[in-house]
Amino acid sequence: MLTGENIKLKNGRAWRVYSGGTGPTLLWLHGLGGIAASDPFLAALERNHRVIAPLAPGFSDLAELDEIGNIHELALDYDDLLDHLGLEGTAIVGHSFGAMIAAEIAAHFPRRAKKLALLNPVGLWNDAYPVTDIFAEPYLQIESMLWHDKEARDALAARRSNAEGPPNEAERIIAIAQGLTAVTKFTWPIPDKGLKKRLPRIAASVLTLFGAEDSFIPARYAEDFAKGLPHAKTLTIKGTGHMLPYEKTEEVAALVEKFLAS
Repeated sequence: MLTGENIKLKNGRAWRVYSGGTGPTLLWLHGLGGIAASDPFLAALERNHRVIAPLAPGFSDLAELDEIGNIHELALDYDDLLDHLGLEGTAIVGHSFGAMIAAEIAAHFPRRAKKLALLNPVGLWNDAYPVTDIFAEPYLQIESMLWHDKEARDALAARRSNAEGPPNEAERIIAIAQGLTAVTKFTWPIPDKGLKKRLPRIAASVLTLFGAEDSFIPARYAEDFAKGLPHAKTLTIKGTGHMLPYEKTEEVAALVEKFLAS
């Protein structure tokens, strides 16, 4: 299970960083749901890796976003953190919004990433199959849109309840709203802030995984990432939506592990 600590950089920026497991270091960049100590996908990765998982700016305090004006400054913010942690030539695995950040880090600072696994990445736009504007949806309906396997969703909720206690519904809604607000700053109204042009700068080996039944990011975005990353390995996982690392945890973890070991 992950443990968290507060880190303060020389520039005064504070981060909440979680870590756990042993083995080669792996940087995890989370999606819309933030980080939970009982995260089953991270537990799978911890079997063979020391997982380091920073909480994205704005997810714990929206004031953190005040000094981050755009996606380039966000990448600089992460670069400062990775410099503090001494991470270079590292395996980076990201989901959703976190996968977009992972790609931006690898594009802005190619030396940071040796291997890059992007799970249902946000960050591109195609008029032929636009990304769904989930930010316009009622908060309580967003989770249903992100999940294809509702049984997996309920199982994850039960796991977290057993590990962390019954959820406080008001706090849960506030957390969803806060996370969406943080993500919106860098992905709204169109999520492509130039990543398409920067993808060729990525020097790392890349694996991209997409959920075939994703109602948020259409699986056809696999084609767009493949065009920008022609040497990447791209797979579409049947029976999964946007939450594919939690809908087929062991299968996705095995694919990531195989890629990292290759």
